[in-house]
Amino acid sequence: MVAGWLLIAAGIVLAAPGLVHLCGRLLSGGRPGVLRLLAGRALQEEARRVGRPLGALVAASAALLAARELDGLDGFGPLGALGAAVVLACALGTVATVADEGRAARRTATAALSRLGAPRTLLRGAAVLRATVLVSVLAPVTWLAAYLIALPAGH
Repeated sequence: MVAGWLLIAAGIVLAAPGLVHLCGRLLSGGRPGVLRLLAGRALQEEARRVGRPLGALVAASAALLAARELDGLDGFGPLGALGAAVVLACALGTVATVADEGRAARRTATAALSRLGAPRTLLRGAAVLRATVLVSVLAPVTWLAAYLIALPAGH
């Protein structure tokens, strides 16, 4: 059972860069406007960098949801809750650090767009669109992984 859990977590971490790239392709596919094209290309560019940390965050969140469903943290008391909080904080911190690195890598392109007269609302809108698409794709993956983790226990 534990090997299955580890395979689920490893699969999510390995598949997350592909999911991020797919999100970018879907955003920039068809006849995109400026906002969708900017957001989609940025996701495609950052898929390798941000994918694995996002996958680790999804896997940790799914494990926490499954443990909550199975009442697995109650047996460990406050140390279990503290350990889960540390793992989630580390995963979230890694995602935030990688996102900041991506922002720094896009700084020259952002400056060029600003010099060309692109409004700041366009750049903020692209960032919000990227985050919205990632959450809308990765939230069901988190739920499905939590369900699969809890499945062997009969829940």
